[in-house]
Amino acid sequence: MAAAHDLAGSFHVLYTDGRSLYVQGSASGLRQVYYAQPRDTEPYAVSDSAEILARLAGSTPRIEMVAWGMVHPGFDYGLTEGTYWTGVRRLPADQRLRVTGDRVERSTWWTPPPSDLPIREGAPRLRAALDEAVAVRVATADGLSADLSGGMDSTSLCFLMAEQGAPFQSFVEQTIDPNHDDAHWAAIAAREIGRDLTVLRPEDVPGPYDGIWDPAEGLVQSVPYGLGEPYTLIRNRTRKIAMSRIFADTGATVHIGGFGGDELFTVAPSYFSDLYATSPLKAVRGIRDLARLRRWTLPSVLRALARQQSYTGWFEEQLRSLHLPRPDTIGPTVDWGPQLRVTPWSTGAGAEAIRSLAHAGDSGRTPQAPTRSVHTCVAGHRIGGQRLAPLRALMQHQGILLSLPYMDDKVLEAALAISRAEAQPGQGFKPALKAAMRVDASKTALSRSTKGEFSMSVHRGLARNRKALLGLFEDSLLAEHGLVDIDRLRSTIRDTMRPEYETNALELTVAAEAWMRAVAEHTEAPRPVTAGAPDARPDGPLANGPLANGPLANGRLTNGRLAFPC
Repeated sequence: MAAAHDLAGSFHVLYTDGRSLYVQGSASGLRQVYYAQPRDTEPYAVSDSAEILARLAGSTPRIEMVAWGMVHPGFDYGLTEGTYWTGVRRLPADQRLRVTGDRVERSTWWTPPPSDLPIREGAPRLRAALDEAVAVRVATADGLSADLSGGMDSTSLCFLMAEQGAPFQSFVEQTIDPNHDDAHWAAIAAREIGRDLTVLRPEDVPGPYDGIWDPAEGLVQSVPYGLGEPYTLIRNRTRKIAMSRIFADTGATVHIGGFGGDELFTVAPSYFSDLYATSPLKAVRGIRDLARLRRWTLPSVLRALARQQSYTGWFEEQLRSLHLPRPDTIGPTVDWGPQLRVTPWSTGAGAEAIRSLAHAGDSGRTPQAPTRSVHTCVAGHRIGGQRLAPLRALMQHQGILLSLPYMDDKVLEAALAISRAEAQPGQGFKPALKAAMRVDASKTALSRSTKGEFSMSVHRGLARNRKALLGLFEDSLLAEHGLVDIDRLRSTIRDTMRPEYETNALELTVAAEAWMRAVAEHTEAPRPVTAGAPDARPDGPLANGPLANGPLANGRLTNGRLAFPC
């Protein structure tokens, strides 16, 4: 299995010695592995789909996981191995599973490489890994399309495909925001690399939150929802369906995306906490420019750096403060992760469900890497890999495989190996990728200093679909299970001046409600739990609370048609 790790691309690895089956996914988290034992004494089943295993085992939905999934901006990938289905577990990305009949064992197969290469040595290795990642897609795809936003991530990939002689059609999204300049930079880059560019205008494809709920139809499922977990990128679900069909009409079967580049090549400010542990003065001097840019006061920076919390200490602090109002200003972000809060419309039962899960048997307390900055990179990559799984399934339903070179393990390792000191915040925009592409890549991508954002389109989409979203939350299953204060939630949907944090958190809530409604259509009526079957009801303080008594509690997923057959 070690030999497979030297191959370019992204894939699962399976091996058998005749007695046991060995399975591993990818270190990036893009290739997920789930396992379940349908009944006691029966052999374990392994899949890349939690939904398949849930159907096989007749699992029940874990309502408390819905509360966990609504926390914004999202819990660290490593804090639970649980899924949204009882009895179905997720294998951590750095683990290998050995299955021998009704027994499973796990071992660690991957650890982050030391971040000790100077950029002059690490950049050529990164470039070689990117060349190989693109080459394997060019060699195996029947037809290619690609994102070309004009930013460094997607433009670099398009340049490499063009350099290797691959024919492909590139696409950029134009928004209603007159200051959004992706299309301008993409047009320049397309001319430099000699490939055609299609500009998708706002009127060409559905906008944010279009086509999620219809008064007559209810939850729109012309393309069925996967039931493994909520589709957390739901605001653009209908948009991505339409775009995938446009890609397919060009003859493409594989679409290249730049997802993962931000997490890989942007070193988090937590680097300065790592540095402070050994060189306090150097850390304070290094963070000064960033602090001025983000308006952090020097006393707040010194306090944050001096805390030197352990990973467990940081997480326990997040749990204690989950229910507190979100501060008006966010202080220095130099710890193991962002400050986490439940949504303003979450209930006390929801917060208690999260705390209960955090102390359950499938929770974890181990960081993804020994240092904060590498942990943040790896955790962000793995959270992205997990969240992108429903999008990849959605696009594959339209005949398009979403392929992500920045999520390849060899690319991940090459990027992590470059010294954090030479790629730290304040050293320019994505210096490692810039150094890797500097020799012959598009000078446009390397010189761009702006980054397109979509908030104006999102707010316009919320306003346009306000009535539909209010319809989605009529007879809300989230409210019926005691997870949200429905009046507070409706007020947020009606509000035209909501804070950005609430706008972002709202998407996770919409995703949770849509998932629960889709699940409700595929579950049998509640029935007594039989011996050997997984129990859906929470233990501890939630055992007799509203989460244990809602309409989905103990309803079992049937063995009907899969939303996305594998």
